[in-house]
Amino acid sequence: MDHSEATRLMASEKYLLEELSPAEAEAFEEHLFGCHECAMDVRAGSAFVAGSKIELASPAAAGRASTEDRKSSGWFAWWRPAFAIPAMAALLLVIGYQNLVTYPALKGALAETRAPRILPAAALVSSVRRGVATPSVIAVHAGEPFLLPLDIPPQLDIPPQSVFRSYVIELQNPARGVEWSLPVSSELAKNTLTIGAPGVGKSGRYEVVVIGRNAQGTNSEVGRYPFDLQFAQAANPEP
Repeated sequence: MDHSEATRLMASEKYLLEELSPAEAEAFEEHLFGCHECAMDVRAGSAFVAGSKIELASPAAAGRASTEDRKSSGWFAWWRPAFAIPAMAALLLVIGYQNLVTYPALKGALAETRAPRILPAAALVSSVRRGVATPSVIAVHAGEPFLLPLDIPPQLDIPPQSVFRSYVIELQNPARGVEWSLPVSSELAKNTLTIGAPGVGKSGRYEVVVIGRNAQGTNSEVGRYPFDLQFAQAANPEP
């Protein structure tokens, strides 16, 4: 799915409302990783929906509804003063917060991501292929993003029922917890993937784990790619 198709389908709105088909949702999620504009729309929409739900579900908002309002149902209940006034106030509050805080912050983050910069990268080699060889080492500043170039092994001489239709890439931290997971289609997996990993809070041994899923929905681990992440010391300012 490209950006023009996502705009035509109103994919951001339908994604939040869970109105996309499973195939459309999967295609849109893949599109989100490379489209900052759609990612901003989804993040802002999620914040709006979450804020509205919290406000409208609060005891103060519920207490303002009359007995007659609680018994009534349907869309007309929205327009009764006991409910409509606090509801509109909550929506205006969320919209105002987005315009004054959320959107400027997102625009600043977007401008930063569009600026050219050099990021450290880890040379990933499967631990299965190289046995007990020492993993690569990458030095980053705490919270700094880094790159993970990855080649998923091609599927050779595999029965059709066992061919992987999609993949999931996970980053496991030193405590074996999952930092994040990333869905990847079989088409994208044919090429070298350059993953932009967000910054992490701890140094140590990390592993990129590739999991394949076949047509029957069975998951199989494809490979593990360990690397050591170290925090670089900040340069001392000159006196």
